[in-house]
Amino acid sequence: MEGKKKFEIKFTKEDGKVVKAIFIDGIMLDYSVDVKALQEISALGLEYKKAALLDIENHFVRCVSEMVERDVTKQELDKAFRTGWI
Repeated sequence: MEGKKKFEIKFTKEDGKVVKAIFIDGIMLDYSVDVKALQEISALGLEYKKAALLDIENHFVRCVSEMVERDVTKQELDKAFRTGWI
């Protein structure tokens, strides 16, 4: 697909562990979520959890945008997860 990059979710080994990762044109996206910190924030209440999830989502969009060297939207990411192209 012209102008599009391959968007894949694959399992890979990292530090001796098998992890699920996102690859864009074969390059692994360096991104992770601190699950323990998210659990701690969630314990403070629903509003804190919602705010944290929104921050995570926005940061993820920025990271993907940086990797593909253009601004992407949340909608484009949703489509990439379904189609395999961004």
